[in-house]
Amino acid sequence: MARTFKGYASQHSANQTQACRVRRSQVRTLTVDFRGALEDGQLVDAVTWECTSPWITQLSDAAVAADQKSVTVEVAFNFSGCGWVKATATLNDGSQINYEFDCTVQDCPMYPSATYDSANGPYSLTASAP
Repeated sequence: MARTFKGYASQHSANQTQACRVRRSQVRTLTVDFRGALEDGQLVDAVTWECTSPWITQLSDAAVAADQKSVTVEVAFNFSGCGWVKATATLNDGSQINYEFDCTVQDCPMYPSATYDSANGPYSLTASAP
């Protein structure tokens, strides 16, 4: 099972960003727990995940948790470089909140057996609450 990078959104912090470092060819789940940023009665109705570099961060399987307080996406880290990934949650009252991951993908050392997918992933994925 892939390791998870988990972000915790807050009403009290303007910096909703988490840095993460990975190696090429790894797959990780990015999770944002919005509990600390939600007011009473607010739930996540949908999430849009966006990336700046779909050749670095290949997004798949976006989801909103059954309790509608957290969201996830699978990311395959393919090429080296910096790839930002942002989750924008649309709440049941129509407001939006976001959280970002600053992903640095390393490729050194390069092993002779290394192979990488030449395809790009999507720039964005959207998921609705179950």
